[in-house]
Amino acid sequence: MITAEKSRELAAEYRHLSQRVGATSERGFLMRNIARTLTGLAGQLERLSMASRLENAGDGD
Repeated sequence: MITAEKSRELAAEYRHLSQRVGATSERGFLMRNIARTLTGLAGQLERLSMASRLENAGDGD
């Protein structure tokens, strides 16, 4: 399963690649969108992890 950290790493790679292909190209546009999506995924994965930890902490009561 992909982790939040790996998702952020991939986002950074896509951002970097988008700059290399040019700001006005369709390919660059798509790569920037993928980077934003991966950044959003990282946030969702962190929230899911936090929710799981909170649920597990409540199991010990």
